[in-house]
Amino acid sequence: MASLPTTNAGWLELGNQYLLRHPMRTAPLVPERGDGLYMWDVEGRRFIDFQSGQLCVTLGHSHPEYVKALCDQAHKIIQVGTTFIAPSEVLLAKKMAEIAPDPLQKSFFACTGSESNEMALRLVRKYTDRFEVIALMRGYHGQSYGSASITGRGGMLREGYGPMPTGASFIPTPYEYRCQFCRDEACCNLGCADAAENVIDSSTSGRPAAFFFEPLMSAAGQIVPSKEWIQRIVEICRERDILTVADEALTCFGRTGKWFAFEHFDFVPDIVTCSKGLGGAVPLCAVMTSAEIADAAVAKGFMPFSSHAGDPLLCETGLANIEIVDRENLVENARVVGNYFMDRLKVLEDELEIVGEARGLGLCLGLELVTDKRSRTPNFEGAAMVTEYCYENGLWLPIVPRMQNKDPLSLRFMELSGSQVLRFMPPITITEAQIDESLEIIEAGLRIAEERTARVAPAAV
Repeated sequence: MASLPTTNAGWLELGNQYLLRHPMRTAPLVPERGDGLYMWDVEGRRFIDFQSGQLCVTLGHSHPEYVKALCDQAHKIIQVGTTFIAPSEVLLAKKMAEIAPDPLQKSFFACTGSESNEMALRLVRKYTDRFEVIALMRGYHGQSYGSASITGRGGMLREGYGPMPTGASFIPTPYEYRCQFCRDEACCNLGCADAAENVIDSSTSGRPAAFFFEPLMSAAGQIVPSKEWIQRIVEICRERDILTVADEALTCFGRTGKWFAFEHFDFVPDIVTCSKGLGGAVPLCAVMTSAEIADAAVAKGFMPFSSHAGDPLLCETGLANIEIVDRENLVENARVVGNYFMDRLKVLEDELEIVGEARGLGLCLGLELVTDKRSRTPNFEGAAMVTEYCYENGLWLPIVPRMQNKDPLSLRFMELSGSQVLRFMPPITITEAQIDESLEIIEAGLRIAEERTARVAPAAV
């Protein structure tokens, strides 16, 4: 066997020969091992991981107790198929029901966030006998055909694939920093909620099966709806007997400083989809709902199954993940350290022209970069500079690519995807001292990017 590469470049070159790689899978480093907040590439360079794998390693890389639970279960039994239930599957569902507010009680397990939303689509349609659904512009729910059909992006996520499955209508995003409905007002006027009601009543039957949404829209740029908006949309849905489905793929099990992000808004959705932080690193997702909805759907013939639904290895490892989060009080750590982090980011918002807004919940935070505060023009070039600087100095943020094509449609897709937003999502085990260490690098990158890309907007006439 030929000798294997020893450098990042060597592995990337070999990968180009054998991997079907999409254009965004271009990270310049090849991770080889990890320990807590840190990971090392094949060349031995250490990086602070501010992406938590991809929001999956809630506890940090290779937490010893987590790894032991995985290995212990692997020695017992790994996979059993769709005919059986497994003790770990039952215990994980029980633990989730104990954590979640009533009436959320019953869960189905599979592997990915896309899969959980796909199954939720089937569940709401079978339960209600209706096929239409509502989702948010800018929202992201997955790459399978059903989950892609309720992803409100467009651009490369839609082009060339032909028609999506029918039935989805999209309502405006509650994006207060760039809101079209209250941009000239001092505060939110819920105009986007009024527009949403109009979309529902004018472009659907008026009674869609469900409304799919992310309580914190991380992939769109860490957009946090207001509590008033959430409660108004829930009211609109309940008036029309529309189920609410909270996609908590990126926010479940402690990341936002509560077990679930929806708890920040004082309501309980009819259905919750979970992944990423549920498994803690292994591919595990869930659809969770009330016994009433679950039992009625099954009585109508709903059959959720997958070859890896409820696998003992995945469920036992996911259960260990949640038990560690619970026992080590990491939900509270995410709240406390997240508040400390946000306070530091707000100082940067006050000091730097390039920082338009700091926002987020818990340890799912971000900085929106602009060319200047007055125009709020998205600063893609500045975001690219900061992520490159962080990489060069040992902090891993997803690298924003330099703009090659600056036509209006490409720029629009970049903005819809939140490419001007630096997203900070470290493991929820992180300490305030580690936040300080990381912010030294981030702030230095921001100041360089400000010097090179910020501009002074013309004075108002």
